[in-house]
Amino acid sequence: MYQSFFQQFKSKAISTHILYWIAFVMFFGVAWGIQDNGYFRNILIQICCLPSRMLLVYITIFYLFPKFFDKKQYFSFFVCYFILIGLISILIQRPLFLYFIQPNFLPSFNYSGFFVSSEIINTALDINIAAMVPIAYTYLTTAGHLQNNSDERKSTTEESDNHNHYYDTYITLKVDKSQRKIKASDILYVESLRNYCKIKMKDSEITVLKTLTSIQESLPESDFLRVHRSFLVNKDAITSFSPSKVEIQNITIPVGRKYKDEAKEKLLVDF
Repeated sequence: MYQSFFQQFKSKAISTHILYWIAFVMFFGVAWGIQDNGYFRNILIQICCLPSRMLLVYITIFYLFPKFFDKKQYFSFFVCYFILIGLISILIQRPLFLYFIQPNFLPSFNYSGFFVSSEIINTALDINIAAMVPIAYTYLTTAGHLQNNSDERKSTTEESDNHNHYYDTYITLKVDKSQRKIKASDILYVESLRNYCKIKMKDSEITVLKTLTSIQESLPESDFLRVHRSFLVNKDAITSFSPSKVEIQNITIPVGRKYKDEAKEKLLVDF
């Protein structure tokens, strides 16, 4: 859920907003003042134009971006943005300019009429100038945020896929004279008995004529851990862990000195 306007404004550095508008007024006041040496007058004109410019900036940042841009509805965003510029130009900036700024600061200005298309376009371009920097900044930060979210979702999806893959993995082992499919997630641990291996599962156990290494190679590496030369354990089945042992269903399994560092590193990530 998006924050309210005032919460969002408060979350920004208010001083940054103030400094931006002061810099904007001073820059364009001086830039226009160079032409006729009317610096003070042009600064006052820029101040008078602030309401329409600020309205465009903050409606765009605090409403149009969350409403459309963040949801990747780019066409709707730009359509609403141009409609907003048109409404502010006609309903606010044009009356303000023609009925206040012109009589008080530009008495020699040649009035062409309220609904002259070229004048409305110039007015729209004029108020749009103020929005370029904050909108560009918001666009870059929003695009970066969306990209980060996309990367996080992709990473989460990949982890979920890997996890699901683990639960869908089966191995086929020869038990007595038949082949038996065993679900990897059902295996608690595997114990080596010389040329044989005992596979302990949730509800049963079997003995197969295989080496522990060959069974380890057939199971998902990310989910099974060798903790001893005679034991391979399912990480998800471990209920407790210490540097010298792991416990699975009240069964204590030793951690060999050779495997201690690797077991500690991998198990501490999960615990």
